[in-house]
Amino acid sequence: MSDSPPAVATDPAATTPPAFRAGIVAIIGRTNAGKSTLLNRLVGSKVSIVTPKPQTTRETLHGVVNRPGGQIVFVDTPGFFQTHASALVDQLHTRARDAVQDLDVLVHLVDPTRAPGPEDAMVVDLVKTVRGPKLLCIGKADEEIRPHAVHWRGQAANYDAVLEVSGLADVGVNELVETILRHLPVGEPMYPPGETTNANRRFVVGELIREQIYIQMDDEVPYRTKVVVDRVEDVAPAKAGEPATLLVHATIYAPTDRLQRMLIGVGAKRVKQMRQFARREMRKQFGMPVDLELEIGVDPQSAVPEA
Repeated sequence: MSDSPPAVATDPAATTPPAFRAGIVAIIGRTNAGKSTLLNRLVGSKVSIVTPKPQTTRETLHGVVNRPGGQIVFVDTPGFFQTHASALVDQLHTRARDAVQDLDVLVHLVDPTRAPGPEDAMVVDLVKTVRGPKLLCIGKADEEIRPHAVHWRGQAANYDAVLEVSGLADVGVNELVETILRHLPVGEPMYPPGETTNANRRFVVGELIREQIYIQMDDEVPYRTKVVVDRVEDVAPAKAGEPATLLVHATIYAPTDRLQRMLIGVGAKRVKQMRQFARREMRKQFGMPVDLELEIGVDPQSAVPEA
């Protein structure tokens, strides 16, 4: 994974089979429906962070699935959630709505363990505006108790297909891929073979750090922070035969002095934990040792001194 966006194929027609299918597919749903987990399973690598908190997905990411007969460019969207009004909420909902424009197939992922509510109604209203093929995925297919699955199966008439899936347990994922490919138009691939995401390495590093903020901090903190990755560099090994090291320097900016202290923790315990777990995820993602320098600062544009 480089630090630049992937280049499009220079001459895909030269090697693309005549019946090759390709297109853009949006995954939508209420917050914490499992969209990012499903996307990561579809792609086969971690392209979207996963946390138990809502509002985790901030950016619209592409996850690319390549098959001999086609290429699917998945779009992971922010979930719809019912909460107090804010600029962030409006921005995330706008991104989700924008993601379903000019797509080829829509995947609506639902959580049958939770009763349908206002957030689901928002998604259903959006689904109604889409003219192209629509697939309903009833999630958490590996769980025994899914009290609201019957409700969602009753909506089958509004979709071109209904599938039972679990991104976590890899249930129904291949069937979903094959169903999507059948609904895609014939066309050229948008990404070269082997590419799995439009995110560059610096972006992924920042997301993995943000993931740890969400996992390890209270609800008040994560949404009011930002991560700035200052340096991502491959460092040659000191001895021949040893792997190169990925050197990363990043800063987590809090809006207030108080939240900065919360992120650091007593005896710097919290920042040490975030550094440790983020470094572990980076090693898994990039397949190399990682030297992570992580600082906690106060955003000068929004800093509020506190007594």
